[in-house]
Amino acid sequence: MKPFSELSAEELAMENLFIRWVRFPDDPPIRSFWENWILKYPAQKDTVAKARELVLIASDWKPDGLSSQDVNSIWGRIMSSLDIMGDRDSRKNVQDGPVSSLSAGNIVLILMSVTFLLFIFYFILGNH
Repeated sequence: MKPFSELSAEELAMENLFIRWVRFPDDPPIRSFWENWILKYPAQKDTVAKARELVLIASDWKPDGLSSQDVNSIWGRIMSSLDIMGDRDSRKNVQDGPVSSLSAGNIVLILMSVTFLLFIFYFILGNH
């Protein structure tokens, strides 16, 4: 792990100790640590400011932009895709013999679905 003084703003904004300081600035030991750290590394002041802004933006994000109908529609499409993949795998299992119930195709589909949901929550809802 790199020392805090070598981190970019983006990397610093992902550090738990930094996030905690930004979100809970009244915590005396953490506040003291970061105030002393900034005094020791004054050249990092801009990096700290940018990282702080990133944490505040991420902390302020609220995924309340999707209606329940949108959520149900997305989950319906995911479940339908999983059913289609399951049917295809079932036919393959009959032809090829027993295989693990979680095939590579299902894993890829699940990962794609999770990525899609993260995309929706981050990019679409984050821009409101």
